[in-house]
Amino acid sequence: MSITQVGIIALWILAFLIPIQLIIGALVARKSSQSASHYFISGKQLPLLLVFFADFATVMGVGNFIGYAGKGYEIGLNQFWMLAGEQGSKLIFAIFLAGMIGRYAYTTINEFLEKELFHDKWLRAIGGIMMTLPMICWTGAQAIGIGTLLSVVMGIDPVSGIWVASLTAILYTVMGGMWAIVWTDLLQGLIRIVVGAIFFVVVYMSVDGIGGIKTAVTAIKPELWSMQTIGFGAALSLFLTPLCGQFTFQAWWQRCFSAKDAKTAQRGFFWTAIFAVFMCSASIFVGMAAYTMNPNLPRPDMAFSWLLNTWLDPVMAALLIVTIIGADMTVSAGLLNSGVTLLLMDVIKPFFKPAATDAELIKMGRWLTFILGVGAVGVAFSFPSVLSAALFGLAVTGGGLFMPLVLGLLLRDKNGGTYITQTAAKASLVLGGGTAAVFQYVPQLAKIFGGGIIPGILLSAVITMGLSYYEHASGKARITG
Repeated sequence: MSITQVGIIALWILAFLIPIQLIIGALVARKSSQSASHYFISGKQLPLLLVFFADFATVMGVGNFIGYAGKGYEIGLNQFWMLAGEQGSKLIFAIFLAGMIGRYAYTTINEFLEKELFHDKWLRAIGGIMMTLPMICWTGAQAIGIGTLLSVVMGIDPVSGIWVASLTAILYTVMGGMWAIVWTDLLQGLIRIVVGAIFFVVVYMSVDGIGGIKTAVTAIKPELWSMQTIGFGAALSLFLTPLCGQFTFQAWWQRCFSAKDAKTAQRGFFWTAIFAVFMCSASIFVGMAAYTMNPNLPRPDMAFSWLLNTWLDPVMAALLIVTIIGADMTVSAGLLNSGVTLLLMDVIKPFFKPAATDAELIKMGRWLTFILGVGAVGVAFSFPSVLSAALFGLAVTGGGLFMPLVLGLLLRDKNGGTYITQTAAKASLVLGGGTAAVFQYVPQLAKIFGGGIIPGILLSAVITMGLSYYEHASGKARITG
């Protein structure tokens, strides 16, 4: 199959699809500009269909196709530890949190923590700054994946591919706002489900299904058909990092705040979780299938692209390329919007522009999009793979914020106050999140616990409960809420 031929077909499809997306953005731009609420949370008006596809398009990005396939190629069934944490957390989130969050019309998770639990604007600011970093990391993860795809399938230099993908996302996000994002998510989500399903079926048929993959894998590299070959610490870290990090994922909270009511938020996330489990599982097995056909790829992240380039006819391959480029655009747009929302609404507005009008907030948000988007490109050059960038972001948020959030909600009294003190929550954010970041990023430290989430969350738990107990026992604390 000619790479040039596939590339030309893909470019023709993109030449048709991108203007449609821009038209959608233009049609809803005026509505998004009505107020900051419309720009950042769609005026809290999203129906179930748009909530589902906004959730699904954010969940099933480049990392879940290329990243999961790459990990299937590299570590096989062990990747299901991450799937259990990441996708399982979506089900837990949908059942226990999404409906509660959907009752509110805040813009960020940190605004919720300030208004409903801790009543501390400094905690909100610290959370906003720390959680903006993961948004940049996740956006960078999309760029890594798309750079790999364009390099393998179309022969484009990965650096050029990363810049093209990132600049496209930046431009689209500046034009849009949440209304543009969710309508484009609807279009791209439908395409992603149909074309992705066809690709998985083609690959599975070529290797006689999961049974054929098992037979071939156990003959070549039997450790791939095991969930016990990476060690207990690494497996636990793969499970806990997404589990804890995703509960504090701003994009999820923002979409719940955007839902028209609590039931809509809960149902949208529940069905997203179901779809994500099936599609991510399929990606893992696809990566393992690639290993049985070509165990000598230069990088595991190339598995998905190699299969695409090898097993699909040019038109179908081009459609899948466009699907994944579209996934990059929609996920990057959503993540950039969430990062901008955090920095603007948690830091800039409360501390520097408290009297800013909605028009001024929207204008500042568009400028911040350029700044964070360029930062995401720098992140893309700093991590070796798609999921390494994503896992770093999850470790930071999970290590610092998971314990104050969960314990703060669980230890509330009948008046809505929480036992967890403001000082304990702030200390957990800085020390727990910082520890997780260092252990996740430094290879020598990552080997100790299999990543940063375990030391981060353990320290966070000790700080959150220990410091709260000390302040209550010494009479220095007050019940917040």
